[in-house]
Amino acid sequence: MGALISSHSVVAQQAGANEDNIEVISVSGYRSSLKASMDDKKNASVVSDGIKAEDIGKFPDLNVAESLQRITGVSIDRNGGEGQAVTIRGFGPQFNTVLVNGRQMSSETGGREFAFDSVSANQIVGADVYKTTTSSMQEGGIGGTINLITARPFDYDGFTASVSAKGMYESLSEETSPSISGLVSNTFNDGTMGVLFSVSHEKRDVQINSIQTAGWRPGQTISNSRDGVLFTNAYIPRNWDQVIDNQERTRTNANLVLQYAPSEDITITLDGMVSKFEVDSLVTDLASWFEPDRVGSATIDQATGTLTSFSQDVGLFVSSGNPATDLVSHTRNSRDINNSAFGLNVDWLINDALSVEFDASRSTAENDRAGKDRFNVIGIINNYTFDGTGATPTVQHDGFQNGNLPDANLARLHYNEKGNQPSFEDTITELKADFTYESGGDVFTGANFGVYYQDREKKNFQIFASQCAFCGYNDAAPLDRVDFRPYTANNFFTGLIDTFYTYDGDAYIDYLAETGNPITPELLNNRYTINEEISSLYLSFDFNSDIDDMPVYINIGARYSTTNVDVEAVQSFIADVVPTSDQTLFSNVFGPATDIVEGGSYSSLLPNINIKLEIQDDMVLRFAAYDSLTRPTMSDLSPATNFGEPRRQNLTASGGNPALKPFRSTNWDISYEWYYADTSLFSFALFSKEVENFITTLTGEETFTLENRADQPDFLCADQACSNLDVNAPITAQELYGLQEVYLVSRPQNGESARVTGFEVALTHVFENGFGITANATVVDSSVELGSDTSTAFALEGLGDSQNLVLFYEQDNWQARVAYNNRESFLRNIDNGFNGEPVNTETFGQIDISASYDISETMTVFFEGINITEEELVQTGRFANQIYSIEDNGSRYAVGIRATF
Repeated sequence: MGALISSHSVVAQQAGANEDNIEVISVSGYRSSLKASMDDKKNASVVSDGIKAEDIGKFPDLNVAESLQRITGVSIDRNGGEGQAVTIRGFGPQFNTVLVNGRQMSSETGGREFAFDSVSANQIVGADVYKTTTSSMQEGGIGGTINLITARPFDYDGFTASVSAKGMYESLSEETSPSISGLVSNTFNDGTMGVLFSVSHEKRDVQINSIQTAGWRPGQTISNSRDGVLFTNAYIPRNWDQVIDNQERTRTNANLVLQYAPSEDITITLDGMVSKFEVDSLVTDLASWFEPDRVGSATIDQATGTLTSFSQDVGLFVSSGNPATDLVSHTRNSRDINNSAFGLNVDWLINDALSVEFDASRSTAENDRAGKDRFNVIGIINNYTFDGTGATPTVQHDGFQNGNLPDANLARLHYNEKGNQPSFEDTITELKADFTYESGGDVFTGANFGVYYQDREKKNFQIFASQCAFCGYNDAAPLDRVDFRPYTANNFFTGLIDTFYTYDGDAYIDYLAETGNPITPELLNNRYTINEEISSLYLSFDFNSDIDDMPVYINIGARYSTTNVDVEAVQSFIADVVPTSDQTLFSNVFGPATDIVEGGSYSSLLPNINIKLEIQDDMVLRFAAYDSLTRPTMSDLSPATNFGEPRRQNLTASGGNPALKPFRSTNWDISYEWYYADTSLFSFALFSKEVENFITTLTGEETFTLENRADQPDFLCADQACSNLDVNAPITAQELYGLQEVYLVSRPQNGESARVTGFEVALTHVFENGFGITANATVVDSSVELGSDTSTAFALEGLGDSQNLVLFYEQDNWQARVAYNNRESFLRNIDNGFNGEPVNTETFGQIDISASYDISETMTVFFEGINITEEELVQTGRFANQIYSIEDNGSRYAVGIRATF
């Protein structure tokens, strides 16, 4: 698909006289959308692609990211079946800059990546994907820059309105939810004043089925108290969860735009956008916790050392305790996101040669979850068996077969917590002035220069508490008080247990308070605030010439930026690890709070050149060479260390690195485009990116001194529960004595370099009978790769090939499309955040369909289907037989009506 370049774009072709020849597209429909985007691609000064709304309020897909994935070189990550994050040419979300009307948006996560599922597609009229850059473009995206464009009243002639309503059916939850959107725009006073207001409200009742582990543990000794050691140096999963996540998703967006043109030379635009995205999640989970010292029997894959099947048996543990069938209820996947963005833009044609655009904006984002989510466990001491020999791993729990359940009176209380998820607050203030000079000359045609300033503040804090008064499965659960009851999951994985017990987690927390064991979340001393200031200057020149009667356009320039980072954190370091009544679970004790203040700065000069050669009227050859950068993920800059839940043989922590420098990349692109018919295009592109200062998050051993043990005999833990411990007894966990403890700590660091090369090929062809096809493929390769060698500590996350195929028909009042998107296997995470092992995503292909019928010139009925074959997303560990997770989002179907006036 072609690129959309509009009056709100961050890049425009400085082609002078050619602008008069650009066709104006005023009709609606998919083919006209293709035509408009092809014209924009052809006239752009950079390598770009894009999409455009087919009509007012009619974006091609239900979600902006799902439309972007149809573009050559673009692939997406999903959340709840919805597109959430975008990868460009194998570079993940953190490597791509996302703008809305040329402005950077705040994000509600710890990073810089933009969450596309927080914005309604009904608010967007187009999107550009820039794969190369000019100096006028904001730096930050090594992968690329995406600019989302919203509607303006001056885009329409007089009064315009649209309204759309639909119902969405979810195949897993078997629920249907409503969605409605509307837009009203009008101009007044001879077209010199305009107002536009748009609003949308969407609701989804979602069910997400998944099976998953926290990670596969290498180097384990597999044993039991009866038979001794069975295997050494083996992989065993940490746990296995069978999860049903029922979510109620509500998304509301509103946009108001005021425009005023006091003269033909000045346009003033004032706009504001607000959005609220709520995800109320309730997870019901049948869980298993695996310990290597209570394996009754097992089989192993000798080639990889992976246990392919094994049992966890009551009475066979060496020191860990008996296994239990855990019944988990939690709300950790909930989200409460509020976004706002306000801006003022002044576009002034100073004279025939010079124009300027002033822009000031402020955006905020917040995910307000600190202290709100809960996590509860009730368990039954039980035997269970893991079988990973099939395509879908299973865990069979004694007493849970064929819809039968063990006696509910066996249920015992265990672990509880509140506030696992932190809150993030992000504020961005931007000021910029962009000048354009047109010389009127034949060779030197003009120049662009300007200044840019950004001030950004990112805050993170957590309000948390845990309660382990009943840990160890010793106390009977108050069945009636917590509404302990049988539960059957809808449409769960075939062959897996779908009937087990659940309960009311909120009532469980109330019961704890009633028994004198309340959970009282407190503000933790692991919070931070990051302030980042960016100042940039740029200058570029445009030239026209001819080579053997072939017009050539050259843009050459450079951008200079300085970045200042100040980081403030409050940190309490670990002072002790003490036992609980669960032999596998300990409790952290922290020392006093410490204030940490750090900072740094760096400067970058980013030159670029773009050359466009018109071989003939319908053929374009492009070359681009440029430097680019991506700044570190903001949460990686935090100096605070977060200590995880302490477990036997599993003391973990994570932290940041304020001294991180940005990724730097040297790039070149060659692109060939053949516009061989009015709405048909063939294109081919080669690209190369050499990236230095790669930041990787790696897990290594760090030693911490536990100050509370300094005066204890044998350096035992300093708690009353430690007084009877014998350091010489095999059952005494090593984590409970010793002045120092070794933690596996994940931290980011600079240093690696990599080269990414690849090519893109795309074809769009429209037949005279109304049928058409769009097909594209992206192939990428890297100089580094992560294989079975466990000593390898670096590879590129997200790098993988992708393909798209769209078959469409548009004739008279009918329109139909079938779209297939395929993303081949790739490294999802080099470090799973648990024990330093990788996570790989298997090849995933999805088929979407849509159809519509125009009842009249103003009214259309439509049908849409997402993932109609209900494909599942599979992730693995280092080896293919180490299933990490399988996620089933089912399919979605929508039926609706749209009217324009």
